[in-house]
Amino acid sequence: MGKNTPSILIVDDEEMVLSSLRGVFTLQTDYDVHEASTPKEALSYVERARVDVVISDFLMPEMNGIELLKEIKQLQPEAIRLLLTGYADKENAIKAINEVGLYHYLEKPWDNEALLNIVRNALSEKGLRQQLTTKVRELDQLLRQHGELEAKHRSIERELEMAARIQRSLLPERFPELSGFRFANLYEPCEALGGDFFDVMEKDDGAVLLVSDVIGHGVQAALTTMLLKGVFQESADRIDEPTELLEEMNRRLHAVLPSGMYAAAAVFYLSSGSDHIAYANAGLPYPFVLRKEKRLDEIVLPGAPLGLFAGNLVSYESRQIVAKTGDVVVVGSDGIGSVVAGDGAMFEDEELRKTLEELSGRDGATIIEEAMKRALAFGNNAPLPDDVMLVAMTRT
Repeated sequence: MGKNTPSILIVDDEEMVLSSLRGVFTLQTDYDVHEASTPKEALSYVERARVDVVISDFLMPEMNGIELLKEIKQLQPEAIRLLLTGYADKENAIKAINEVGLYHYLEKPWDNEALLNIVRNALSEKGLRQQLTTKVRELDQLLRQHGELEAKHRSIERELEMAARIQRSLLPERFPELSGFRFANLYEPCEALGGDFFDVMEKDDGAVLLVSDVIGHGVQAALTTMLLKGVFQESADRIDEPTELLEEMNRRLHAVLPSGMYAAAAVFYLSSGSDHIAYANAGLPYPFVLRKEKRLDEIVLPGAPLGLFAGNLVSYESRQIVAKTGDVVVVGSDGIGSVVAGDGAMFEDEELRKTLEELSGRDGATIIEEAMKRALAFGNNAPLPDDVMLVAMTRT
């Protein structure tokens, strides 16, 4: 097999299980498949050869699967660890998710297609994590050398400009044509590369909107938005409920993001012609509903940011936002609220709510543009301290 061919190690003391899994991967993939009938044999192999994925049974002689995967984690931390378990062992498998960094567990009898999808997703996420780490390391090295040579300074500036164009290209070119809704957005990064992001996916007779704010700015935040877009697009395509979507995104991002990186986010499920918007929040500032009758409602719904905690430690709640004709839902990052006046007051303290109350009854595009103008004036037109992302959904 080639150097870059994924390597799979299957560990089980039953020949029938080994034969079955060997057949699945041999017939349906080009992976380099290896087997071990005992934990001792598996550890011996891992000590001398690279392994990308380890699939281990739970109940085995000498040591159980959790103990084996713990040893393998010490030998090859980057190896993806999967556990096959009977229903009676499910509780132990759940406990092992954090203990051994378990990527996934499957109950016997497993579904071959589900197993293949899990392995493919795991390998894809591992590749993204490696690319992200490599790119961050390369770009951080370039930035450290920025002040040493003027020639490199100019080169980096060109690269950042190109990266900024690429990052902006990740934003949707247009909003979907959805009956009963009109959309608008505003994006102002405080540096060439930013961490604020939004995306939208059209679904049957509806759409899913994501608004997010990755911690920090610059290269690492920008690269994380690329990863966030991929995870959102793949997950939203098959999930039709906001809390399930955030839980899936959190699980996948926690598995690949470097320590300390996370993203605040909110998702909105909109249906054509419907007054009801399903909403779930993962640490983003609460959205406002500007009512046609000049009333301002804040939708309070807390939630943990994506990628910060393991999936078994996080759950999310959802709310139904009722938006009648003429109402406008405004959501955004904390950037606009972080604008600071000369006396140290922040725009979010009082001025943000006051501004939105005054703008109630106007269309979404006007609201977010005018809110941005007033925030800049509040801060004496000083450079923005943080990225600003605003999205308005006007009910028509």
